[in-house]
Amino acid sequence: MNNHTPFYIARAHGAEIADISKDSLAWFIERAKHERDYTFSGSGGVDDILKQLVLKDGTHLLNAALMLFGTEPQRFCPSAVVKCSYYYGTEVVRPIPSHQVFSGTLFQQVDEAVDFVLSKLNRSVGGRQERPVAKVKMEIPNEAITEIIVNAVVHRDYDSDGSVQIALFADRVEVINPGGLPEQLTISDLSKRHVSIPVNPFLARPFFLTGYINQLGYGTQNVVKWCRKAHLPEPMFEQMNQQFSVTIWRNWLTDQRLEEFDLNDRQKAAVRHLKSHRSITNSEYQGLFRVAKRTASKDLKHLASMSLIEKEGTTGKGVFYRIAKGASKGHKGHED
Repeated sequence: MNNHTPFYIARAHGAEIADISKDSLAWFIERAKHERDYTFSGSGGVDDILKQLVLKDGTHLLNAALMLFGTEPQRFCPSAVVKCSYYYGTEVVRPIPSHQVFSGTLFQQVDEAVDFVLSKLNRSVGGRQERPVAKVKMEIPNEAITEIIVNAVVHRDYDSDGSVQIALFADRVEVINPGGLPEQLTISDLSKRHVSIPVNPFLARPFFLTGYINQLGYGTQNVVKWCRKAHLPEPMFEQMNQQFSVTIWRNWLTDQRLEEFDLNDRQKAAVRHLKSHRSITNSEYQGLFRVAKRTASKDLKHLASMSLIEKEGTTGKGVFYRIAKGASKGHKGHED
């Protein structure tokens, strides 16, 4: 039997009530009221609130209390940070164009990491036909970025000396955190409705009360849905030894990028079609562009050879093509 107490709910050695930020706690109480209509009972004092959140062990503060509301959280939990990096191409290269380490409370880390990622993504401004203020559309939906970053922070393994790491590339956003899925879940479960099984329940509850998560088991399912709606490839979930990784693909095949490749007009139109319809067969290509089977096969093979589309299936009617999930390395415009 494993009697190990996870770091985040272990006693914080040397911590006192004075190490809890009253401002952070006041923000939390107000947010819980606004988001969940939740009101704490009792006096509302610091000690009282922490007890109701089960963030104290008798007279001792737990590490989670400092991580959520501490004045200097990293003094007690040095690895509880989020490291963000931005790269121009599709691989890790040095010097890194932009690198930030976000500390503070877990709420602050999430907010600052989300802002960092969104500031690097492309956005477009729509027309004013339907509303007086033009709508801004993000390359990747804000909700998808926020959900994945919150999950990484809330569900990571805090016994690890590693940190949450976020890397932005020309074709993708990668979010990696120490730890893995609960034993009851598999990778395939994440794209469908599943029971919520928080790894760190005493962290999950404060994030639920503030509206950052719903604890209903459809967060990752929604991420898949949001990416589909934005005409992006489905995100990729991976378990890598003691680390869990999520990759969200960017809209890397813009019209501008397509001009970098040696494509005819049909092939460019086929890529645009795939971004909206997600797949295309050889026969559909023939009908869409009124070409013979041989021409369709040649066009599709060329697109696949340049890693712009991917072939699914082997032979016959089961074969179809879809947008490749990432930019091919070393093509024009992305010399790494």
